[in-house]
Amino acid sequence: MDINCSYFNVVASSGVPAMHAAVIPPSGKVLFLDKVEDYSELRLPNNRYAYSSLYDPETHSLTSLPVATNPFCCGGSFLGDGRLVTVGGNAPLLWLDPTVQDGFDAIRYLGNQNETYGWEEPGNKLASNRWYASAQTLADGKMFVAAGSLNGLDPSNFSNNNPTFEILDENGVSNGENILMDILVDTMPY
Repeated sequence: MDINCSYFNVVASSGVPAMHAAVIPPSGKVLFLDKVEDYSELRLPNNRYAYSSLYDPETHSLTSLPVATNPFCCGGSFLGDGRLVTVGGNAPLLWLDPTVQDGFDAIRYLGNQNETYGWEEPGNKLASNRWYASAQTLADGKMFVAAGSLNGLDPSNFSNNNPTFEILDENGVSNGENILMDILVDTMPY
């Protein structure tokens, strides 16, 4: 490797603004995830803009991935089987895209052991709305999902914040219970 190299080559594009990026196991493909926008480089078969794409670093090919719910400001983590799970998001922006619905309580899944990629949104929901949620996979394969805003509005207003956590099972399904976290109440809004 030449450490004195002063250039680089652009070999591909993400196809969508890269709000989130993740390497998807075991294929090594790279997921890009955006929000509902009025522009992206990629289009879906229905001629709507794509808000998610999958990049193959071996072939430099891009695949546009439709989303059913607005993933803006979602959290995410991986399940034990390698699927990426994103949680929460934003309200629908129906004037931009009437096909993408409310993402505040959404749970989205990408990838599986068969390497068939595409977002799955079977209708599983979080116990409450979460905008800017935090998610972490636990040692037992469950997922801890915490905090966020109930509506994406002013964080200095206590009624907008979600000072709770919930647990998703090893399949990424919520147990339906919000549990208050005192530290999130005591440190509100930060």
